[in-house]
Amino acid sequence: MARALYYVWNNIIGYHDGELRVNLLLNRASAWADIESHLPYSGRVDIKVKEDCRLSVRIPEWVAPEDCECTHDITFDARYAVVGVVHSGETVTLTFPVIETTHKLTIQKQAYTIIRRGNDVVHIDPPGENCPLYQREHMRTDEAPQRKVTRFVADQNVAW
Repeated sequence: MARALYYVWNNIIGYHDGELRVNLLLNRASAWADIESHLPYSGRVDIKVKEDCRLSVRIPEWVAPEDCECTHDITFDARYAVVGVVHSGETVTLTFPVIETTHKLTIQKQAYTIIRRGNDVVHIDPPGENCPLYQREHMRTDEAPQRKVTRFVADQNVAW
């Protein structure tokens, strides 16, 4: 499982031949760019570019391309917003609406109501008696909490 988590983390961002692809909108530091995601609070991702490159950002499946706005001109290639050439020191901000959906399902004769904000479950009813699950009312606001951190970027990736 540790290896699988590493592969997911490692592939949040990919760089090859001068092209930087952001595959998952999760916070991540790298030698090429730092990604700051505001999901699920708001549909916003800031990409602080550290090296000149061509940039593409994968948008979530629930976002229509025409609903995306960017600080740079963008085109689309399937689910990727193609920003084009960006330079070291630039910050590219991509924004889109975050939808909140309610799902009703039954598991082993128990009816549940699940509320999702984007891809994240933020509430489930009933929550459970012994260990209530998904009590995340704080994630149903539009403002992502912020804190200052020092990011570490390794000189090389682990080759598993």
